[in-house]
Amino acid sequence: AQAIDPGARVVYVDIDPVAVAHSRQILAGNEQVAIIQEDLRAPERICQHPATRALFDFRQPIAVLLVAVLHFIPDSDDPPGVLANFRKVLAPGSYLVLSQASAEGRRDDEVDPIQAVYRQRVDNSLYPRSRAELARLFDGFDLVEPGVVWASQWRPDTPDSVDSANQAVIACGVGRLSA
Repeated sequence: AQAIDPGARVVYVDIDPVAVAHSRQILAGNEQVAIIQEDLRAPERICQHPATRALFDFRQPIAVLLVAVLHFIPDSDDPPGVLANFRKVLAPGSYLVLSQASAEGRRDDEVDPIQAVYRQRVDNSLYPRSRAELARLFDGFDLVEPGVVWASQWRPDTPDSVDSANQAVIACGVGRLSA
C-alpha cells in the first residue's frame, strides 16, 4: 500500500505470535504501520486496540482487508456476525475486501486429498466456501464490479491472465459501505 501511497496507514493483525514477531521485525521503524496480535473473530478488540486507534479515525472511510484468512474460520464461529461487527464501526465510504479458498465446481474426490495434505502440514483446518457464500458475507456493503469472482478475474492485467474455472481456487470481492 505504501508503494502506491507513501502516506497509507496499515494495521496488520495476526493471531500467530511468530507471524507477529516476524512482521514487527520487518516493519520496525515504520510509523505508519502497527502490528497487533489478535483474533479476527474479535473485531471489537482489533478496532479498540490502542495501536489501531493511533492510526485510524473510524469517523473516516478505511478499508478492511481479510485476504486469504476467512477459510480458516468455520461457520460455527459466525463469519457473518464477525463482519457485521466490523461494519458497525466503519464510516460510510469504507471498503471491505474478502478473499478465500473455494471448492466450488470440484468433486469431493478432488477436494478431500487436498485438504488431507494441507492438514498434514498445517494445524489449521480449511473451510472453503462458494462464491455465493462469500457474496453473502458482504451483507450491508455494495459489491464493487465485477462482484465476487475468481481472483484471476478481478480486473486482470490481460485476458490471458484469467484462469479457467477449473484452475481457480480463490474467490474474492470488494464491497463499499454506503451512507
